Amino acid sequence: MKLAGIDAALPAYTKETIADLVNAAKTIGNAAEGKKVYEQAGCIACHIPGPQQSKIGPDLSNLARGLPVDMIVTETIWPALNVKEGYEAATVTLKDGTLISGFKQTETADAIAIRDMTSGTMTTIPRCATQSIKTGGSVMPDGLTAALSTQQLAHLLRYLFELGK
Repeated sequence: MKLAGIDAALPAYTKETIADLVNAAKTIGNAAEGKKVYEQAGCIACHIPGPQQSKIGPDLSNLARGLPVDMIVTETIWPALNVKEGYEAATVTLKDGTLISGFKQTETADAIAIRDMTSGTMTTIPRCATQSIKTGGSVMPDGLTAALSTQQLAHLLRYLFELGK
């Protein structure tokens, strides 16, 4: 399925697929080329490493210190499987019809706190002011890597494997 120019056809999520991708990244991947893929594929728009990091996606500058390579593959190819805390998508419809979208930060019986994706501003919304609350998943769409060649994907993964080492 193609949506907004993204081919959402994903490889099967299996241990074998993950192992094959890890092996390709380690054998034919090049981190310097992967950095170019990271920038050209648009990853940098949401994941700016370092102090001036983006408010959209998590900082990846120490990724390799915190995740094993099989998890880096999983997070890259199938982003909705494991959403990092503080980055779960949320949309709140207020009783007046206003929509507030962003990342769910906290949720209690009385309120939900949403962080705006672009400004980082936190908004706490009392439940009594809401018409509906939808949470779940990632704002990173599945299929972002589908257009990459096997070589480009190997380079990108190798680059991610090296971040923070």
